[in-house]
Amino acid sequence: MNKKEIIGLFLKKGILLSPEELEKINEENYIEILEGKTNEKKDERFVVSEPIKGKISSEEFIKIQNTKFEFLREILLKKIEAVSINKGRKVFSEVAIIGRVKETTAKGFVVEDVTGETEVITENEEINMGDILGVKGFFKANSLFPKQIIWPDVPLENNPKPPGTKITLTTKTKETNGIVVCPGADPSEDVITGFEKFGMIKIPKDGEKIRIIAYSPEKDINEEAAVRILKKRLIPEKWIVDNLIREIPNILWLFNNKQNWTRNYKGVVIVSSDEGSFAEYGEDGIRFEKI
Repeated sequence: MNKKEIIGLFLKKGILLSPEELEKINEENYIEILEGKTNEKKDERFVVSEPIKGKISSEEFIKIQNTKFEFLREILLKKIEAVSINKGRKVFSEVAIIGRVKETTAKGFVVEDVTGETEVITENEEINMGDILGVKGFFKANSLFPKQIIWPDVPLENNPKPPGTKITLTTKTKETNGIVVCPGADPSEDVITGFEKFGMIKIPKDGEKIRIIAYSPEKDINEEAAVRILKKRLIPEKWIVDNLIREIPNILWLFNNKQNWTRNYKGVVIVSSDEGSFAEYGEDGIRFEKI
């Protein structure tokens, strides 16, 4: 049984492997890993999306990944004039390519598209497996030496305005299933709730929608890491099949994070609140209070 068939077996059972497991799994150890996965006690903190809950086929998984690639590729194509990797190898001047990071290496990372793959020589530590990005640089000896890494990123909004109505970000409110309180909001219609780890919430404000990404990171996320989420347009959770940030949020809320802090990035307000605090956001800015 080859690696593709092994991965297909796991997907049929609704199990996604971590990057580390994908790297080491083979015909000799996959049964042991499978038994360990099926015998694991479910972590009740996680609310997995329906494609993972149900039986997802390898074809469905590949379709989701291709959709993700095409969505981010279209964004990147508005920023650079890119060619395929194979065509880029034949260009002796500066070239731009778009691809998915296949793996990280000691020298940088391997990026791939439908025509091939190449190693990008860089010390950039922001790169992770699965990232979709653009690279401008020069090919030499079958490797790409980058001058610039281009991310899908959120667009720049010049004058972000705080909501006229105060919004309380808390995980202790039964009325909205523990996500957001907004005076006048109808939780049954205006607030998408039920996410313990990740969700997009929409709250009406003067005929508009305030878009909030609510995300509980497994590990502490600092300001730089939060900005990278918006640059990559991806929520960094392997258990989420569709972790794209399609709609640009007004607020990225990291709840149950380790510290209280706030930052503005290109018009997106980033709010981090610890497990014992809530945040209130209004015309006077953001304040934190203990629950």
